[in-house]
Amino acid sequence: MILGMSMGAFTILHVIVTLVAIGSGLIVVGGMFASSRLPVTTALFLFTTVLTSVTGFLFPIHGFTPALGVGIVACASWPSRCLPCTKSA
Repeated sequence: MILGMSMGAFTILHVIVTLVAIGSGLIVVGGMFASSRLPVTTALFLFTTVLTSVTGFLFPIHGFTPALGVGIVACASWPSRCLPCTKSA
C-alpha cells in the first residue's frame, strides 16, 4: 500500500500524471514555436513533472537505479525551472 492505494492503483495514478505532464509539455513547446506564452499550461507542466518525480520516489526501491538518478537530477533542477516562471516578463 502506498498512500492508502494498492500498488496497481498507485502505478496507474503515476502513469496518468506522467502522461498529463508529457501532453502539457508538448503544448508548451508548440506555444514556444508560435511565440506565445502559455502561463497556465506551463504551470500545469511544471506541477505535473514535479508530481511525477515525487510519486516515483514513493515506489519501493531496492538499491540505486537509473530512474532514481533521473529523479534526483529532476528534483535538484526544480528551482532553476520554476523561479523564472514567477518573474513577470
